[in-house]
Amino acid sequence: MSSADKPSLLARLRAAPGTVRQYHEIAGVGEIARRYFVINAFDGSLTTLGVLAGSYAGGVTRAGTVISLILATAVSIGVAGFYGSYQVERAERDRALREIEESTLSSLHDTTLYSASRYATVLVALVDGLSPLIASLLIMIPFFFVPPVSIHAAYFVGGSIAFVELFALGVFLGHLSRERLWLAGVKLVAAGGVALAVSLLLNRGAGR
Repeated sequence: MSSADKPSLLARLRAAPGTVRQYHEIAGVGEIARRYFVINAFDGSLTTLGVLAGSYAGGVTRAGTVISLILATAVSIGVAGFYGSYQVERAERDRALREIEESTLSSLHDTTLYSASRYATVLVALVDGLSPLIASLLIMIPFFFVPPVSIHAAYFVGGSIAFVELFALGVFLGHLSRERLWLAGVKLVAAGGVALAVSLLLNRGAGR
């Protein structure tokens, strides 16, 4: 294709939403992305709740220290989620493409199917990496207001945000499974309560 025949940048931008929808349907990425979002946002909320419990039980009273701990944890989870899911998803989709190529005796590198596979790999990796990161960063917000807010209030509000996130994720799962929304939310809140209690007990025992 000559440069004169290539679509302009404006034309490509106008066609982008339709192209993305097409890739989304071909790769069947919606269900996978939802699953990764819930699992990893849950991990981020629960892990950060554990960081709060450990910091509180350890007597950490500097907001900057708590922020650093949460930020380090959030970035680690996010990077691990992105890189891990990218490698796994790419390997699985490359295997599927090779099987099709072997059965059809043709290359798929310049096809819509290949592009959709690459789109799905990147999208799933982004969802996997960003969902726990965002969940953790939201819990961290109250500590930016210390002072004038007291550090104890920041711990309370941060913990409350974590439980709200868990409840919201449970409601989302309940919607997908057509379960009672409030019951699904309570189940994840209960899991958070157990994790919080265990974290506090472990930190209290370690401090003796």
